[in-house]
Order: sequence, then C-alpha cells, then structure tokens
Amino acid sequence: MAKLVATRPSTSTMRLVALQFLSLAAVGTVAPFINLYLTEVGFCGTMIGTLLSVGSVLALVLTPILNRIADRLMMHRRLYMGYLVAFTVVLLIFANTRIQILLIGAVLLHEMSVGPGMTLGMQLTITRLGDAGRAMLGQIRSFAAMGFASASFLAGQLFTVGGFPLIFWVAAMFSVFSIQMATVFPPRPKVKRTEEKQAPTKRNPAFYVLVAAQFFAMMGIRNHFAFIFIFFSKDLGIPTAEVGIWAALLAGLEIPFFVLMDKILPRIPSRSAYISGMLGMAVFMFLLGATQSLVVLFFLMIFRGFVWPSLHLSSFVVVSEVSNPRN
Repeated sequence: MAKLVATRPSTSTMRLVALQFLSLAAVGTVAPFINLYLTEVGFCGTMIGTLLSVGSVLALVLTPILNRIADRLMMHRRLYMGYLVAFTVVLLIFANTRIQILLIGAVLLHEMSVGPGMTLGMQLTITRLGDAGRAMLGQIRSFAAMGFASASFLAGQLFTVGGFPLIFWVAAMFSVFSIQMATVFPPRPKVKRTEEKQAPTKRNPAFYVLVAAQFFAMMGIRNHFAFIFIFFSKDLGIPTAEVGIWAALLAGLEIPFFVLMDKILPRIPSRSAYISGMLGMAVFMFLLGATQSLVVLFFLMIFRGFVWPSLHLSSFVVVSEVSNPRN
C-alpha cells in the first residue's frame, strides 16, 4: 500500500480503491449477520442451505446469459451497477420486513447478485489496471479486505445500538456510495469497435477443466462463508455483538498477504498458487469444523489469511491464461 501511495496514483486508481473499499464494506457490514438474522426470524439451517443452493443454481444459469448480453452490447458497467442496485434492494428488504416470502426472495436475489457482482467487479478492475499499465491488483484488493474488516467491526457496535435493522440500513448506505464509485469503469461506447474477422479458434480444453474445478471449489467456499459465522455463534459461543469483531479479524489478517501477492504471484506459476490456495482452504475448513478453542481459531485464521488471497487472486490470473479465445 505504501507503494501505491508513493506512485501518486491517478484519480481513476483512487476511485478503484474507493470502489473496492465501499463495495466490500457493504458486504462486510452484513456478511457476519445475515444468516444469524435468518435464524432469529425462524429459518432453520436446512432451509438456509436450500435457499443458498437454489440461489446458486439460479446464478449459475443467469450469470452467463447476462454476461453474454453485456459482451454483445458493451454494457459491462451497467450490469455491474445493476448487481449493486440489486444488493441494495436486498438490504432494504432485510431492514424493513420480516415477512417470510419477501425474505426468501431477498435471499435468492442476494445469491444472484453479490457473488456474480463481485466477480464482475474484479474482472473490470483487472482490465482497468491493465489499460493503465499498473500491476497492483493485490494492493487494490487489500483495500477491499480493509473495507470488509472495518465494516464488520462497526457492525458489531451497530448491532448493540440498533439491532439487525440498523446494520442493514448502514450496509445499504455503503452500497449506494459504491454505485456512484462504479462510474470509474468506462461507459458503453457510442460507436461499437469494429474488429477484423478472424477464423474461429477452438476453446482451450484447460478452460473446461478450470470451470469444473471452480464449480466444486466454490461450492465449498460458499458454504464456508454461509455458515462460518453461525458456527462462531452457535458452536463456539461467541456473542452476536462480538461476531463482527471476529469477522473483522478474519478479513484484517488477509490485508498484508493481499499486498504481498503482487510480489509473489509473478515469481511462481499461477496454477501452483491456485492449487496450493485451494488445498490450503480445504485444510482450513476441515480443521475449523474440529475447533473448540478460540486460541486455535485465531491461528487458523492467520493460516487462512495467507491461503485465501493466493486462491482468490490466482483464480483470476489462471482464467486469463487458459482462456482461448479470451473470456
């Protein structure tokens, strides 16, 4: 991060930093508490898991369709902003009602908007940095972890003051600010670029292997994020108001490793970083399930702080490398 400041970043780069910080602040405010809120209003673990599965399937079907439309019409920024608007709507529903059918719709919309939106935002960020000739993806992403950590810590204090509704209102505020920051990405061009026609090329078979790997890996990662804070509360006995502190610590430990990844990733094969990160997350989740001590939990979180940035950043690099034609 010191390098980022020392290079006197452009306004565009600083807006990317603000977008990463604010968008993950919105997520970080509610991520530790959404499923705790659902259990409070009567949703059982099985129902939460079913809704998450249905939402993931809907996202799996709709995301490629929306991305294809965005590619064809050159409307990537509008699609990304649409995801942010959808997330804001979800937060307002959570903040204002306990009607079960509306909450079910909000959970499904959350699954269809947050994950795909974060992925698209990272892809647009990588493109923006590439156009500017700046190799600082890890540093930019570290501000996202900082936003998540700061907001999660704040959310614990907000819960003490105003309960779940206040948490959702503040998250909605962060989301609205991030919609404005999303204008850092270029709008739809007035004149569509004309490219020379090239002979069709076969898709790199490694791409399909990576798609399958990502599908199964993200099933585990998604369940990890969905239930880790319920585990903190129900199994480890952490009070609801303190869950935000542990969530902040979880994200805060990622920050130095995200910064280091800018130096590490260029020096090792990206696939090695991807595989080691995936294996590391598998080990973390396996050991977490057997943890009963907060001291052990802390050291496991340090371990996760290293392996998650490796998996997260290398996944985008590997996708770029194996895509042919580019995706």
